[in-house]
Amino acid sequence: MLNYKMNRFTASATHLGISLVIFLVLGYLILYHWYPNIFFATDGGWQGIRIIAFVDLVLGPTLTLAVFKAGKPGLKMDLTLIGTLQAVCLIAGTYVVYSERPVAMVFADGIFHSVTVDDFMQETGSIPDLSLFSGPYPKWVSVTLPEDPAEQSSVRTEARKNGIPVRMLTNHYQSFKQTDIDYKRDAFPLSDIQAGDKKNGELRRFLAKYGGTAQDYTFIAFGTRYKRVLLGMRSGNGISGILELPTP
Repeated sequence: MLNYKMNRFTASATHLGISLVIFLVLGYLILYHWYPNIFFATDGGWQGIRIIAFVDLVLGPTLTLAVFKAGKPGLKMDLTLIGTLQAVCLIAGTYVVYSERPVAMVFADGIFHSVTVDDFMQETGSIPDLSLFSGPYPKWVSVTLPEDPAEQSSVRTEARKNGIPVRMLTNHYQSFKQTDIDYKRDAFPLSDIQAGDKKNGELRRFLAKYGGTAQDYTFIAFGTRYKRVLLGMRSGNGISGILELPTP
């Protein structure tokens, strides 16, 4: 609560302190629940933090600093309008960040895809219930199509006819297992990664962080919204982390 006998700097600092508490709560949700682990870097967690930081930590306190003057006629109305504007912008920004959170990590046709709430709404018109799959969100699933070529062709043809990508075929979702990966077919060529590393050094940074040699890992393509990356998988240890590739 602002004291109308404050000066503009203490009023702005008080506003900033209140906003900081809100920001920390939202930051926790973004970092640990909505965009956990690798998804913070690849799918908009960092962008979401910046949106909320601007609205919550910059916009409101700056406006308070600009308009606050003890004893000013209409000051209470000005502060009410600032609070309302900040709340509306914060709610809108939080909604965008929340609605674009990844809810599924889907392995389909040899590629990992992060799929968001918005993706499901745009492509299928509904959000599937993935609560039956174990683990926290985003749920890790594989698209398992019929082994019979004719049946699989029928499924793919129907999906194309309806404009639904294979990764959105929720009725074919199964819990992801590392054995779903065909390492010979799906692995990104290590020679290409090593050749690129001579210019960008990303592989060296990856190995410095996670240990081992390049031969200890299999790198699988990962379709994300904000980065061109591969998932590094170490035999017996699952996903280690992401290897960022230069934009072509």
